[in-house]
Parts: sequence; structure tokens; C-alpha cells
Amino acid sequence: MARFEQSTTVSISPDKAYDYLADITRHTEWGSHLASAERTTAGPVVVGSTFSTVGKLFGTHKAEVKITELVPNQKIVYESQDDSGHFRHQFTLNAEDGGAAITKSVEPLKVTGPLKLFSPLLPLLSRRGLATDLRKIKERLEAQA
Repeated sequence: MARFEQSTTVSISPDKAYDYLADITRHTEWGSHLASAERTTAGPVVVGSTFSTVGKLFGTHKAEVKITELVPNQKIVYESQDDSGHFRHQFTLNAEDGGAAITKSVEPLKVTGPLKLFSPLLPLLSRRGLATDLRKIKERLEAQA
């Protein structure tokens, strides 16, 4: 399936943006469909760290989330799996004009259940959701500066 992405710039350094975005429990602050998120592994966030989330998009879905790749201050990749499918999410960060360029992407690896019926709408829904999430991320990060 296709990968969908959107980008924005923030007036905060990539390292501060990375710390905020790598903490999946904070995604409820900006995630347009995320109702709750909690860590299910102890210690610092590393590759293999897991989280349990509850999302609300075409119903309520409890997902298992796993960090699959971390490049400090540059990249965060995690996968989520629930009854609506299996998805890969990614943030890339680059230093830009005293701040950071952030690109957020989502790639449906497998779509199941009710979401499969809405598959033709995924491009539109994904672009809108990514844009909304990035706007909220920008607001949160710049409020911390």
C-alpha cells in the first residue's frame, strides 16, 4: 500500500522535538484519533519498547505499538497493530533555519476489519490526519520553547 506523509517546520531544535515525539504516551496531546497511550515496558524508550494505545477512528481500537527504529534527533519509527490493521509510522527530523523540519508519515501494511471498507478514502483521511497532527505538534513544541 501507499505511504502518506506531510511536513512542517518548528522553531525548536531537532533534539527537543525528538525527545517529545519519541515518547508515545505524549501522542495523546496531539494525535487526532488517539484516546490513550501507556508504556508496557520499563526503562528508556529504545528499539523494542512497547506501548498500549486506544484509538477512535471508525470505532474504538486497542493497539499494540512497538518502536522499530530510533536514530537520535533524526528518526523515530514505530508500528501499531489492532483489529483495523498493521501500520508503520515514522517521523524524520532535520535541522533547518535554527529549528527543525519534521516529516510525519504513515504506511498501512495491512488493512482489516471495518477500515478495509474505507480503504478508498485512506489517501484523503491520511493526508488530513497527518496535517492536523503536525499542526498540533507544532503548537505544542513551540509553546515549550
